[in-house]
Amino acid sequence: MGVLDKKIAVVAGGTGSVGEGVVRSFLREGAEVVVPCRSEQKRERLQRYTQDVAEQRLHLYPAIVSDPQSVLDFRQAVVDNFPRVDLAVASLGGWYYGYSLHRMSFEDWNRVMHDHLSTHFLFLQAFVSLFHDHQDQTGTYIMVNGGESKLPAPDAGVVSIAAAAQKMMSKVLAEESSGTNIRSYSISIMNPLKTRDRGGNILDEWISAEQLGQYLAQLYAGNVARADQVSHILHTARDLQYPRAAGRA
Repeated sequence: MGVLDKKIAVVAGGTGSVGEGVVRSFLREGAEVVVPCRSEQKRERLQRYTQDVAEQRLHLYPAIVSDPQSVLDFRQAVVDNFPRVDLAVASLGGWYYGYSLHRMSFEDWNRVMHDHLSTHFLFLQAFVSLFHDHQDQTGTYIMVNGGESKLPAPDAGVVSIAAAAQKMMSKVLAEESSGTNIRSYSISIMNPLKTRDRGGNILDEWISAEQLGQYLAQLYAGNVARADQVSHILHTARDLQYPRAAGRA
């Protein structure tokens, strides 16, 4: 029995190179996993990647998480088909490289802020409100991003700005959830992740997407160090320790 056995998890960005590893790990841990899918191609790719562990516990719905109405429709589909949501993970955004702040266009600024911040807001609003609707006001919301909030880069600084805002979004959510059983986390990965898309261009010490998913599952279960803290920073696979799980074994 896994730490997510019979839990219902929603993973936004679950068809992406990082999110698919999270989905696969959650399925291994026994969860029912719900994923919004933008395209049929990504839907089929995720199904093939998880077919050996899904056991009919992977549920895919057409949705565009950057579109307000589409997110609301997806939320309603989840409400109509599942008794509750226990865990929501946002692995959203991408990368931008092109111009320094004083040279980038307003269109580029708006696009990056929408992809990296507004999309997080839409998904957070939809599913944290669902947690508040639970009679026991219980749920866990996890935002996943890179280390850009701490490592500003020339010609990509707008991503650092958005990442810093994402971290603050998690902290605000934690404060607003005071007095409830709702937990909020921000996970910052300081090195690149091992993903299928990277192929062989990786280092052994990097965390894999599936290892990240395992960490999130153990975080949900309260088995990681500092499970009571909002912000978690991961550098390499050596950071993936589960002392509380070991103590109960």
